[in-house]
Amino acid sequence: MTGTVVKGIGGFYFVYDGNEVVMGKARGNLKRNKELIYVGDVVDFDIDENDKDGECVIHRVIERKNHLTRPPVSNLDILVVVFSLVSPDVNYPVIDKLIAGCELASISPVICISKTDLVTEEAANEALAIYSASYPAVKVNGVTGDGSDDLRRIIKGRNVALAGPSGVGKSTITNLLHAGETDIEEAEEKLLKAATGRVSSKTGRGRHTTRHVEIFPLSDGTMLYDTPGFTSLDMPVMEPVAVRELFPEFREPAKECRYSDCMHINEPDCAVKEALQLGQISRSRYDSYLTMTEEVKKWQR
Repeated sequence: MTGTVVKGIGGFYFVYDGNEVVMGKARGNLKRNKELIYVGDVVDFDIDENDKDGECVIHRVIERKNHLTRPPVSNLDILVVVFSLVSPDVNYPVIDKLIAGCELASISPVICISKTDLVTEEAANEALAIYSASYPAVKVNGVTGDGSDDLRRIIKGRNVALAGPSGVGKSTITNLLHAGETDIEEAEEKLLKAATGRVSSKTGRGRHTTRHVEIFPLSDGTMLYDTPGFTSLDMPVMEPVAVRELFPEFREPAKECRYSDCMHINEPDCAVKEALQLGQISRSRYDSYLTMTEEVKKWQR
């Protein structure tokens, strides 16, 4: 049988097979090889016929599309990068670094501006325009729910997590995405609580733990990753020239630069800088590029 790991606590894993969640453990060979199992992993498993509780044994982790170590998740299709313009104020370098991390990890970013009830429509649209030419982008009003259907359509049927600075309303948006999912939420909560209770009875742990990464399957096929405190992505050590490729709006104008190895900083006849002057590239995005390039250079020193 094949399923998706939707939660892990104290060496126990909860696997969703499309209909129900079953609890189990990893087979000995996975433990001996110290193979990590991430939330989001697709695994082969069998029901342990000798176990009266009907637990399962995971015997293989199917090759991952991608994985992150913080938070420990795998096989993400989409990362919804959430930010507000006020309360807290937007920090574009932080947002752009999250987006760059998506580019590196082969995860599709979706831009979501939250708390639109606190700003003018003009301000929200200006911020949206920074990204909408390169990525799917939506505005969500957490008070009225406006925009949540647009976001739901974009992520439908995909493996999705939300990330962004603290206080921008990720939990509110998560709750909006859960709207209308009462039946499946209740079923999953009941199954997971029962499983957690069994963990507690077996190990004496699990009832009062810090919140874990967990996946909630929605009725439209979306697998929604609940990742508490997801505010950044680790960036690997890289060459400064590699940073250029993390900004898709640079790619077309860069073909017209005089030099093929143009870094779009001090070189003459740079088409990217020309596009910047014409307003075809956002100043905030270009400034984030400069900041990231300097950071990468510092890593090399």
